[in-house]
Amino acid sequence: MSNKRNVFVRESSGLLKQVNLLDAVMLNIGNMSAGVTLFESISPYVGNYPGGVLWIASLIGLLFAFPQLYLYTYMTRRMGRTGGDYVWISRNLNGGIGSTMAIAIMLESVAYFALIAFFSASSINAVLYTIGSVDDSQTLNSLANNVFVNPFNGGLTFEQKALFYGIAAAFFVIVIALNVFRARWGYSIVTALGSFSLITLLMAIIVIGISAGRFGSAIQPFLNSINSSLVTTYQNSPHSVLPANFSLISTLLLLPLFALYTYPWMQAGPAVSAEFKQSDRVAKFNLLFAVLLTAALVTGGFLEMDLVAGYSFNVQAYPYFVYNFWTVAIAIAGNPVIQWLIGLGAIAWNFFVLAYGVVVFSRYVFALSFDRILPERLAQVNKYGSPVYAHILDLTITLLFLLVPVFSLNAALSLYGATILGSLYFLIASVAGIFYGLRNRVNSLVAAGSISAIYFAFLTYEAATNPLFGFSTTSGQINITTLIFVIGVVLVGAVIYLVSKYHNKKRGIDISLVFKEIPPE
Repeated sequence: MSNKRNVFVRESSGLLKQVNLLDAVMLNIGNMSAGVTLFESISPYVGNYPGGVLWIASLIGLLFAFPQLYLYTYMTRRMGRTGGDYVWISRNLNGGIGSTMAIAIMLESVAYFALIAFFSASSINAVLYTIGSVDDSQTLNSLANNVFVNPFNGGLTFEQKALFYGIAAAFFVIVIALNVFRARWGYSIVTALGSFSLITLLMAIIVIGISAGRFGSAIQPFLNSINSSLVTTYQNSPHSVLPANFSLISTLLLLPLFALYTYPWMQAGPAVSAEFKQSDRVAKFNLLFAVLLTAALVTGGFLEMDLVAGYSFNVQAYPYFVYNFWTVAIAIAGNPVIQWLIGLGAIAWNFFVLAYGVVVFSRYVFALSFDRILPERLAQVNKYGSPVYAHILDLTITLLFLLVPVFSLNAALSLYGATILGSLYFLIASVAGIFYGLRNRVNSLVAAGSISAIYFAFLTYEAATNPLFGFSTTSGQINITTLIFVIGVVLVGAVIYLVSKYHNKKRGIDISLVFKEIPPE
């Protein structure tokens, strides 16, 4: 089109092609956060669904992930640009919808990352508590009880909150500073943290596997530290991998819990697709490898726990929260070095998630700025391919959101319910894939998008009505804090789009023309 130069900020993005297949896979694995899933994110709630089996639910979740995987892979190969799904939602549905939802999901994501950063103290607490208990270390127990206390239990002093804020803020400052200096360093941090996190997770799987024969005796000191009655519970429990009351319905109802953390979160790799080396090869395989590896780790971890400890005992022990895949591996390791490596791995998964988030958030900001929705300055890059001002915006918003748990833990916990925006966003992305398939007569994409849309409609409904997600309460009432945040970020997105449209019109630029073109690389 003749006036393309006047529509986009410039004719080239300025980003460098420096993302290899390993980098892209690691971004996606961080996005799907297998290690966080195996911590205390899902397992404590399995008892709410009698007869539900976690590892079977994981396999079913993988099955439902394939249509979305096909859709995201196909669209990334056809329209691989910075901003990923934002680009093809805004080009195939509507620019206003794409912009509004992209801004909303960005704000929800940065709030989520801030909460993960603050509440990562729970993983530090769990590691200190577990090692301190099994090794009878008064120093570690004191740190767990008085310094790095579990924030989910409440009752934190201002000094303890300030410590958690300081650790989280320092990490963001360091990571964003490295991303600002060189974009390549940002990807290197993600890949390094991801590699360490994966290695320690595999180490934990091996430790639990080779300790199966002595599990009953090895786990006793840890169980005694939680609740001495758990030892008797273990001894009297049938050590079978499946429950006698297995329920497929209950297992299916576990799917939304997996959707909070694992398979649906496929936008990380596509968001940086303009920076792929060997573009088509990376676009073709990065999500596939990440999804399969995540499925193997999550399914394998939960299956191994039921094989070694028995389903019945796990269901009774998981609700204590202290008992989970990671702490069990630490407790039965029997070697201080291995204990600490696994413990550091459990902690590292949180920071791995944050490191990928720094990269991906900046690319959505960049894409919106390149389309003139956000201020053009945010699309500026330095000579090393780093969107400097986008990263500075990320840091500013994150540090502000980090203040929420400092002043109100209840308000912070309420923000977890905003994950309903994620399922709604993926629903819209699925519909955009359907539209693209219809216009271009790609029947396989229409089918995949339709299945994916139905699945995300179900997940959106569950996120709105299931109290475990935090959007609604056990009494059926909507959490007001969560509702205000969700509506607020959508309104912010809509207002920014409308203001941008008006501002650019005064400058003689028709913003609607942006969404008739694919951005240049």
